[in-house]
Amino acid sequence: MGPEPAQQFIQAVRALTDPARAERDRQYHKSARPHWGIKMPQLDSVVKRHVKQHTTAGLLQLAQALWDSGTFDLMTAAGRILGRREIPASPRLWHTLDAWLDDVDGWALEDVLAPAAWKCLLDDPALLDGMEHWTTHPAVWRRRAALVYTLPYAKPGHDPERVLTWAAGYAADPEWFVQKAIGWWLRELSKHDGPRVIHFLQAHWHQLRGVARQEASRRLDPESARRLLDFLGQKDQTSAPL
Repeated sequence: MGPEPAQQFIQAVRALTDPARAERDRQYHKSARPHWGIKMPQLDSVVKRHVKQHTTAGLLQLAQALWDSGTFDLMTAAGRILGRREIPASPRLWHTLDAWLDDVDGWALEDVLAPAAWKCLLDDPALLDGMEHWTTHPAVWRRRAALVYTLPYAKPGHDPERVLTWAAGYAADPEWFVQKAIGWWLRELSKHDGPRVIHFLQAHWHQLRGVARQEASRRLDPESARRLLDFLGQKDQTSAPL
C-alpha cells in the first residue's frame, strides 16, 4: 500500500468513510473506482495535517502512493497535495501531472490536478509547446485538459490567442465535456474581453454545441451580448444569447 507515511495517511482517510455517500458519489461520477465517500473539507483537513510533516520530495512521494492506490478519494487527495503552495512548480511536478493524466477517467480527477498544472504553466509557458499535442489526442480527458489547464491564459495580462486556436480546433468535437470546457474558457475570457469572445462565437457558432454556446455567453458584458444577439438575428434584446 506504499511507504509508512502513505499508510498513515490512508488510515486517517479511511476512518472517515461514509458508505452511503460513497455509493452516491460513485453513481454521480459514473465511476468504476472504489469510493469512500469522504467530504472535501474532511479530506483537506487530513491533507493539511500531513503536509506539515514532509519535505517537497516527501510530499511528491506521498502523492504518488495515494494516486497509485486507484481509490477515488485518495487520488483526489493526491491532487490536492500537488496543488498546495508547499510544492513549487518544477519539471518533476509537470512530469507527474502528465503521467497521471493517463489514469484520469472523469472530470473530477482531472480538475483536482488543475491548480498544480496552472502553477507549472505560469512558471514555464514553454510547456504549452508540448501541450499542443494534447489537442489531437484520442483520449477525451487529455483533449479537455488542454483547455482546463490553460485557464490562466484567459485572465488579464496573458495572450489568449494560442489557446483560442486550440479551442477553434475543438469547435466540432462531439464530446460534451470538451464542449463544456470550450465554453468555460470563453466565459473566463469574456470577463475582461467580450469582443474577442464574440469574434470567436461568430466564427464557430454553427459548429459549437449548446453547452459551449451557453457557457460562453453567461458573463458577456451588455454590449457584447447585444452584438451576439444582432449576429443571431434576434429581435428581443433582453433574451439570453443561447
